[in-house]
Amino acid sequence: MKNNQFESALAANDFEAFFRGIGKYFVQDLDNRGHVHGAQMGGAARTFADQSESNARIFDEAFLTFVRSLSVTKEDLSHLLANLSSYFAQKSRGGFKHSNFFDDKDSAGTALVKLYLEEIKNSPFGNEVKDQIIKHANFIDRKGSNMLIEIISDIWSGAEGLNL
Repeated sequence: MKNNQFESALAANDFEAFFRGIGKYFVQDLDNRGHVHGAQMGGAARTFADQSESNARIFDEAFLTFVRSLSVTKEDLSHLLANLSSYFAQKSRGGFKHSNFFDDKDSAGTALVKLYLEEIKNSPFGNEVKDQIIKHANFIDRKGSNMLIEIISDIWSGAEGLNL
């Protein structure tokens, strides 16, 4: 049995459950009764990824697998935004030092997130979740990455509330 839950997810090819906080990967948020994405991202995932460049590449691929698995739902959008915010919060503290799947506008991670958010925008609830997306984009920007702000600016022309 693996002590690190990310390594357990890796062994079981269970990244969708890990990044969504399903089953044994669920970390209880006592205030909202939901999953604490930051606990897994800042704990198990960061610990694994920071061990080596090779592990960081494995983490990057696992996260991309998760993004590819997302459905166009409010719940999956929440999982994505919480994981992205947690990832960039850790990155701003020196974590995920070898992870680079969001390093530039043309990276695989950025392209996948943009494609997913375009689908969200065109969904029946797209305008309803726009403020939630902007909130996370502004948080991520404060943590040192304008990746999400650039994506939103591209797909939601004239998006209000962005710290551009």
